[in-house]
Amino acid sequence: MPTAPPSDRSEPTDPGFDGLSREPSAAGDSDGTQDDANGLLDDGGISIRDRLQTDSSGGVFANKDLVRSDTIIDEDRIVGRDDQLARVIDNLKPVLENEGIPDMLLSGPSGTGKSLIVHAVCKQIVELCESQGKRFGVLSINCEGPKTADRAVYRLVKAAAEDIGVEPGVPQTGVSTDQKLERLYELMREHYDGVIFILDEIDLLEGPYQEAEYNSLIYQLSRARKLGDFDGPISLTTITNYADFMTDLNSRAQSSYNPDDIFFDDYDATQLRSILRHRRDAFEPESLEEDVIPLVAAFGSQTHGDARKAIDLLRWAGELAERRGATTVTEGDVRDAQEKYTENRKLRHISGISTQKKLSIYAVASTAQYAKGNPEWIPAGPAFKSYQFIADTLDAEQYSRETFVNHVTEQSTYGVLDFERRGQGRGRGVHMYFSLSEDPATIMQTIREDSRFEDLDAEAEPIRAVVRERLKKFRTDG
Repeated sequence: MPTAPPSDRSEPTDPGFDGLSREPSAAGDSDGTQDDANGLLDDGGISIRDRLQTDSSGGVFANKDLVRSDTIIDEDRIVGRDDQLARVIDNLKPVLENEGIPDMLLSGPSGTGKSLIVHAVCKQIVELCESQGKRFGVLSINCEGPKTADRAVYRLVKAAAEDIGVEPGVPQTGVSTDQKLERLYELMREHYDGVIFILDEIDLLEGPYQEAEYNSLIYQLSRARKLGDFDGPISLTTITNYADFMTDLNSRAQSSYNPDDIFFDDYDATQLRSILRHRRDAFEPESLEEDVIPLVAAFGSQTHGDARKAIDLLRWAGELAERRGATTVTEGDVRDAQEKYTENRKLRHISGISTQKKLSIYAVASTAQYAKGNPEWIPAGPAFKSYQFIADTLDAEQYSRETFVNHVTEQSTYGVLDFERRGQGRGRGVHMYFSLSEDPATIMQTIREDSRFEDLDAEAEPIRAVVRERLKKFRTDG
């Protein structure tokens, strides 16, 4: 998907209203403002600095990193994935003899150990290669962020440069993808004896055009040994939750990429219990009640066997116990943590964004809500007109269309919406469209819980009229 053009206007820095009110906020609302800035709290008599430097007492954690799902753990903590682990080891082991290694496709639901296993094996490969005086490069990126193949290639260059300790040598923009690839191959030739590319969530690299961007990236990297004039072993490993990913590749990508397809199925409750017990030493001895791990595993198995969620849930339960000053994690802490998890994260995110971003999202949601026929995709033009009308209604600062689009498209990162550009036919141009992932009325209600937006409930009819008039004009004018 495309990235919105950069804003041509910076937002005001009013700390009180975040750009909503044109009235400046008063400087220094209380007599203790400067003292608070220096860390002096007027109630507790303890400064922020003192609180940060005070040793925690009565905590339940011994090593909290062990219950962070992104921690690369030792192999003795990997359970329930013996077959998949053996396949990955067998595929990468030849690199120790400087022999060729196959490409891999790791597929299966979220939280089933795909990234965990390949990174754990690569960590051991790197250490063994170093003991032999060889350098094995692990160039790993998550494809959710880059959006385009060009940006993904730059991230690979940056990953290599950071690993080696040099400058990337090419700018992020202003040069072609081929130039970035050549720089990537240059770094590989000069510093590595073997390389594995790991493209996590590869199916999210779709780009703005009809054919997904992952096709060109896979085609290029699967031929990196030939194109880069690289003598050592290379593997392209892609990771996806989408079981039919290979069928969506175009013919060029399929002809050059023939991976060992390793499937990861859901964890069951027994496997999750084993996984959690292998991270039991994240907690102090005797700090977990007997029923805690079985209950976390039961909740985890109910959420599609996702080990990451189970591990996060166990950590959250421990954090809740610490917040109440306890030395033991109880079943009640687990249930409270589960309740916290099941809250709608997207709506919670919307509640916490800046006022101008709320204003932009409210405009999109109201356009979707009041449009005839409840269309799935909302054109940006009419939504921007709604934004202008709502901003006027609230006597709020207005920004350019570019800034509005930036605010809206940013929310795709958090799963609030999706966006794409579409051609309207010959002579009618290309337009941006938004599609919300939550019910528009629910989004609007969430935003109106902010007192600065509560008056919009009484403005429903004028907003509806503006929305329908602007959509009608958009359809007429194209």
